[in-house]
Amino acid sequence: MNTDPGPAVHLSAIAVELGARVPIADLDDPSVTAEVANLHAGGLRYCRVAEQDVVELAATAARRTLAAAGAPAVDAVVHATDSPYRETATKDGWAVLSGAGVPTAPTVAVGGSASANLAAALRVATGLLVAERLDTVLLVSADRITDGARYQPVGVTVLSDGAAACLISRTPHGPGYRVLGVSTAIQADAVEVSNSLKAANLVKLGVTAARERLLADLPEPERGFRHLVTGHYSLATRTFLSRLCGLDLTAVHTPAVAEVGHSFSADLLLSLASLHEQGLVEPGDRVLVLATSPRSWSLIALEFTTGPAGADPAEDTAGHAAG
Repeated sequence: MNTDPGPAVHLSAIAVELGARVPIADLDDPSVTAEVANLHAGGLRYCRVAEQDVVELAATAARRTLAAAGAPAVDAVVHATDSPYRETATKDGWAVLSGAGVPTAPTVAVGGSASANLAAALRVATGLLVAERLDTVLLVSADRITDGARYQPVGVTVLSDGAAACLISRTPHGPGYRVLGVSTAIQADAVEVSNSLKAANLVKLGVTAARERLLADLPEPERGFRHLVTGHYSLATRTFLSRLCGLDLTAVHTPAVAEVGHSFSADLLLSLASLHEQGLVEPGDRVLVLATSPRSWSLIALEFTTGPAGADPAEDTAGHAAG
């Protein structure tokens, strides 16, 4: 058990760039067409389809984050994606840096966790702050479907194109969240099973393991969490995940499920931004973020903070970008 809280790390200045809104019933995608009724029943109505490639999505979200924060100095960039590279990890990273207007910032490419890449990227960004004594890291995650198949049976959802960015820093750039802890469980040798009970048991084992590790290191775990943020999955999946996290469905905050579909890590940052925009969090409120992939499960514990006096980057974040 680690009781040392370590240096303060803050997540702020969230911005999102999404593709155009398309009714899922209108998609020319046999994988979705066959499941439209189930998707509608689960609360999904639209997905986002982008004309921009994954690099352009990432750069746009990054520029919005930097503009919202007042163009702060950036010491490094963590670039996460689970999509095919336009060229290579290196060249795409350079293109994101150039497009974001920070061409001299060192960059690190992150992947390997699919829709849970936010947790992986956050761990890397936090490590950079601590190990290299940096002040501000730009985190950007972007994904775009290129093979045409948007239906995802894990979670019963439809995949969307989009990107999200934020700043990970020692002091917040406006209202945001202090990072209290991150915990990840992975089962890389898991195999897909058609038996829903076996699949649910795998998720249960992963989330439970991550939750136990998080709570063991979390300061004042008895305070609990006011909100739970998950990916944009079906209602049944979100209900199941909330119970695994020790909360009920009323705590789950995923207001854009119907309008956005599942846009990988952008879901999570979009929902975090909207908590503040909708006035649903107060300073000191704790928020639990569950970032999942078919073989990994991460929990992020956050505490809402107002940030420096007079700063409010949320005006150009999720609400603007998701319209």
